[in-house]
Amino acid sequence: MSAAPLQFVPTLSPEEAARANFYALLGRLYYAPPDRELLASLASADEIVAEEGSGSEAGASLPLAWRDLTLAAASADPEAVADEHMVLFVGTGKSAVTPYTSAYTIKTAVDIPLVELREFLASRGIARLGSASEPEDHVAALCEVMRYLIAVQQASAEDQKGFFTRHVWPGAGPLCDAVVQSQHADFYKYVARFSKSFFELERESFEM
Repeated sequence: MSAAPLQFVPTLSPEEAARANFYALLGRLYYAPPDRELLASLASADEIVAEEGSGSEAGASLPLAWRDLTLAAASADPEAVADEHMVLFVGTGKSAVTPYTSAYTIKTAVDIPLVELREFLASRGIARLGSASEPEDHVAALCEVMRYLIAVQQASAEDQKGFFTRHVWPGAGPLCDAVVQSQHADFYKYVARFSKSFFELERESFEM
């Protein structure tokens, strides 16, 4: 009797693991307000060290945005942040800032990014949970898909770039800007600034 050959799952590099973890964090922060434990974890997180000689504006801004986010987490009140998240992204009747990226990208009546997004997810075997009521273009869901492509499916850089370029970057950038500009944002201004720097660094990396 012969044994079936062992199949090993490739180990993620530290860089890829860090990318996946940042996407997981952003997905969590945009989907629901951070609890006391998550805020404490953020407040005690290590600094991001900028790569020397990178010459990248996004690469230089990311450590500063991360530092500001950790400092904001250290002084944040969980109940106040929960109220802020409700007003910003849920609202009573209408949120102050829509977390659905299609709202920032639709230019014409025939532009249907949500349909394309659903087709992509189906092609990768990714389906929305039955308990989830949010459309798939919620920024938290898009971050989770990126995490999944990196850490679980370990998709090629080209596949990751395709999804990011078509479905994440066009709407996520304007969404972050809308949060920063909102009079209702306090803690989430720092989340949005870090998000924007991270997304910009991703875009630069994919274009290299």
